[in-house]
Amino acid sequence: MRAYFRFQPGWNIGAAALIAAFLTVSGCGSGGGEPAEPSQGSLTEAPAPAKSVKIVKPKSATTRETVVATGSIGSKQTSNIGPLVEGVVETIFVNVGDRVAKGDPLFRTRPSRYEREVDEAEANLALAKANLRNARQAFDRGRKLKEEGYSSQSRLDDARTALDVAAAEAEKREAELKTARKDLEDTTVRAPYDGVITRRFNDEGVYLSNVFRGGVESSVLQIQENHIVVAVVYAPEQHLSSLKLEQKALVYVESQPEPRESYVLVLNDMLDVGARTVELRMPIDNSDYALKSGQFARAEIFTDDKPVLSVPAKAVFQDQSGAFVLVSHDGRAEMRRVVAKERPDGTFAVLEGLDADDDVIVPNGEPVAAGDPVAPEAV
Repeated sequence: MRAYFRFQPGWNIGAAALIAAFLTVSGCGSGGGEPAEPSQGSLTEAPAPAKSVKIVKPKSATTRETVVATGSIGSKQTSNIGPLVEGVVETIFVNVGDRVAKGDPLFRTRPSRYEREVDEAEANLALAKANLRNARQAFDRGRKLKEEGYSSQSRLDDARTALDVAAAEAEKREAELKTARKDLEDTTVRAPYDGVITRRFNDEGVYLSNVFRGGVESSVLQIQENHIVVAVVYAPEQHLSSLKLEQKALVYVESQPEPRESYVLVLNDMLDVGARTVELRMPIDNSDYALKSGQFARAEIFTDDKPVLSVPAKAVFQDQSGAFVLVSHDGRAEMRRVVAKERPDGTFAVLEGLDADDDVIVPNGEPVAAGDPVAPEAV
């Protein structure tokens, strides 16, 4: 006996299942009848049941983007130190690697020539002062004689002129002595700031000019200010709008166990056209002198807070194409590609791809894929 079954309008899935089961059992009984063979098109596949899911609305939140920039450590300032007066380098007081304080002597130019110039200037000034005294006495006598009627006005005018000339000569000689003494003082060259001697260009016994020629041939030493160093790093162009002066940063340096705190001191206005990067400079305390110029540096720069949408971590999925969330739309799960990053509280900040009024799906343990029918869980 053959039995045929067709879904009728208004039948529910449960009733249809009971009837189908009954017919199957009947067909397999001891009567030996043949199993029912449904005709083509007589059965309609039942729709998949909707999966119960939790629906949440994205929450308003803020996030702080971290911009990563790489570069190297450099000194705050570097100076090539040459003689202040020309002559033979007589003594160099420091070696490469020595730490010096501002005002410490670095090297000395042979002073004998400048000592003689000081002696000559002192003698010339003494003579000029003597002539000035004589000229003043002569003027005083001439004025008294003029008042008593024993001298003419022209003689008094000549005495006044002689006095003015003598005063000018004394002033000139005094300036020459001041210059000579300064030259003698400048034979000893001192550190312009606290730092480290990093190079030595010339040795003792070399005659050097004090005229800068644009190179190192007239320099004796190089000094770097290293108790404060600078991280010179480069950030990708796409982060330019997020970067500002004074933003806090952490700088990681190779061989250093902990990052160094810093901030954006300089933000270059000019972009590197080839690399499409922008240069930033960040000062770092280096009072322990552990950081060296040229070391690789990686900076994490913390930008200002930005408004974003926040969703639970379970709502964010990842595949080969990136992150996505599922939203409920017309009773089915719909995929939305998003740009998301994890927040300290465990939720995810969605930077792009989601609207505040979207119904975001949070699975209840049962896997949900795009296109699946879904229904909000009962509250």
